[in-house]
Amino acid sequence: MRFVILFAMCAAALPAAAAAQSTVVLGTSPGRACYEAALASARGSASGVVRCEEALEGPISVRDRAATEVNMGIVLMNAGRTAEAFAAYDRAIALRPELGEAWLNRGIGWLVQHDYAAAEADLNRALELDVREAHKAYYHRALIYDAREDYTRAYGDFQRALELSPGWALPLRELERYEVVRSPAAVNG
Repeated sequence: MRFVILFAMCAAALPAAAAAQSTVVLGTSPGRACYEAALASARGSASGVVRCEEALEGPISVRDRAATEVNMGIVLMNAGRTAEAFAAYDRAIALRPELGEAWLNRGIGWLVQHDYAAAEADLNRALELDVREAHKAYYHRALIYDAREDYTRAYGDFQRALELSPGWALPLRELERYEVVRSPAAVNG
């Protein structure tokens, strides 16, 4: 089973929304079709719910079912079916609470909804679970801090995202907006 990490089209809602990326997990052909649907939906296609439903109908392992629920959530979120997407992420977390990608995607969903507290909690949990693409969790958490005008923490997370994924344009672009100055205490100390 493969699953994608959601980076919803939140350009209008948030600055510099991220692009979709995938994490590979082996699995069945219906599961692969769902994974591919999630990839396609992250690129702008709203199709794929049927493929994910078919993958979930058959007998699959708990691991693959959780990953497929994450992919279903991505497809649904990108189709504008937010409540159903969150339900899919919740099912994935109920099946495998240690699955960092489920927390990451749900956190990004909360961010798109401007629920910064829920988004931060889920992104923190994804980082605690050593999510494979931690740079994406740092980047999205930085967007939360930036929206809250907590610029020191935002800058730190944008930097961490860039350290983990050198050359990634999104955090690099965000970091260009910042100017680092010494505080009077640091100069006199």
